[in-house]
This record gives sequence, C-alpha cells and structure tokens, in this order.
Amino acid sequence: MCKTGIMPDAARENLPAAVLFLNSNKSEENIRKKAAKAREKCLSHGIMLGNDVVVNKGPDRDIDRDAVNLIISFLLTGQYDLVAVDKLADLAEDGDDLEEFMKDVGNIGAGFLELSTMNFYMYQKEKPAADSIIWIWDGGGGCW
Repeated sequence: MCKTGIMPDAARENLPAAVLFLNSNKSEENIRKKAAKAREKCLSHGIMLGNDVVVNKGPDRDIDRDAVNLIISFLLTGQYDLVAVDKLADLAEDGDDLEEFMKDVGNIGAGFLELSTMNFYMYQKEKPAADSIIWIWDGGGGCW
C-alpha cells in the first residue's frame, strides 16, 4: 500500500499538476465543494490540482468549444500536465470526438486523469494495442 498524506510545499513543486474539468449544472457552491474534494483526492495520489476549474454547463454531456479552447490554453501555458475529469465520458459522448480531443491534448504533451478510477490516460500516435488510448499509470496499485 502506498503512503499518502499532506506534503511540505517543497515536495509539492515536483508533483504533476492538473487542471480540473467538470461537466455540471450544479450551483457554484456545489461546484466549489466538488472541486475541493477532487483536490484532496488528487493530492493523496501525488497530483497537484490547480486553482483553475473549467465548468461545462449545458443540456448535453459533450464539452463545448469554449471549454475545449480554455483547457487547451491552460495546457499551452505549461503550468499543467494533466486534465482531471470525473469520467472520460464527461468530455464527449461520441468516441471519435473524445479521441480527437485526447489527440489534441496529447500533441501538447499532456494527458488525462480520470478521477473516478484514478487512472491516467495519454493519447499516442502509434497504436501499441487495438486502440490508441493507453494507461500510463495504474493508480497506485504497484507503488514503490
């Protein structure tokens, strides 16, 4: 089992950083609570969840173009290594749309953290298996 806990500020500097994406129609107060819970969960797994939260509100589950552009702009600054999302399906219902977004994020050199499973995903151009979305960390099961 991996040790978890609060890390001193100096140790946090080397942790991967993530921008949070939420697909939610909840109130601002509930979104803040959800972000705080996600921040604690990420920190316990060695990931710093940044202060930036991109919220996609709307009638469907597909991420809108403004939210995509905002996430991409945050990643291009270099301050984030990951996009944290509750479930990858929150990004797009359509598999092709999801793959295209993951490809865009992968071209920047960033990946995805699925908060529901704490699995990391990164798009790779070469297909090592039947699909091109591969796990790059098992969420801590084999910690050293």
